[in-house]
Amino acid sequence: MYQDTNTETEKKIQSIIEGNYEISLLGTIGKENYPFISKILPMLNKNVLYILISDLSEHTKNINNNNKVSLYFSIKELNKVKLNNPRLTLNGKVKKMDLDKKNNKFLNLLNSYEKIDKGSKMWGMFTDFNFYEFKPKRALFIEGFGKAYQKEYN
Repeated sequence: MYQDTNTETEKKIQSIIEGNYEISLLGTIGKENYPFISKILPMLNKNVLYILISDLSEHTKNINNNNKVSLYFSIKELNKVKLNNPRLTLNGKVKKMDLDKKNNKFLNLLNSYEKIDKGSKMWGMFTDFNFYEFKPKRALFIEGFGKAYQKEYN
């Protein structure tokens, strides 16, 4: 069904994770086991994916019940056939990082995050915002019709 990734597709996946995408979404398992999906801005820092979200959000409530999530990345659409455009889905688990707002690791992550989302330095310091670390389990990269690749992570 899916082909295993190769060096070329893994470079494309890495490029997407590094920010070469148009939009990204977070999917969590919500009320009555229905998916809940909304826009998110993941950040790759030292080969680790992080998300910065509020503890008050529906996502974090869902994560507290089930930390299995999906990150979806939509690539700029270049083909007229919309379903023939590249996209990437990462499945994995997230874990809240227990960092004090004055902790150097938190401050370094927030400084890096502000480079991809202006203004986040202010709201990231709100007491309810925290970084979550994403550990991938599976990648599914659809490059186009007949070009579907998967990779399993340890």
